[in-house]
Amino acid sequence: MFTGIITDKGQVLAVERRGDLRARIATAYPAASIEIGASIACDGVCLTVVAAGSTPQSWFEVDISTETLSKTNLGRWAPGRAVNLERPLK
Repeated sequence: MFTGIITDKGQVLAVERRGDLRARIATAYPAASIEIGASIACDGVCLTVVAAGSTPQSWFEVDISTETLSKTNLGRWAPGRAVNLERPLK
């Protein structure tokens, strides 16, 4: 469950088409606090973390399904785009 309160402004670092879309997003969230399988709302869309790291800065990756791309504007993401980020309630 999300509150609607944006807690970070991330930046798209990379996008890769794999049938679906995989996006890497830079964040101020510490990489050690981002668990694989965690949910993070990105521009208001709940996405699941599939990878995370800290080099050269903290980042996480999400896979965005074709269905999600058809219902949102996430298909227009490109490197450099700012992304509103929100973590779920505990």
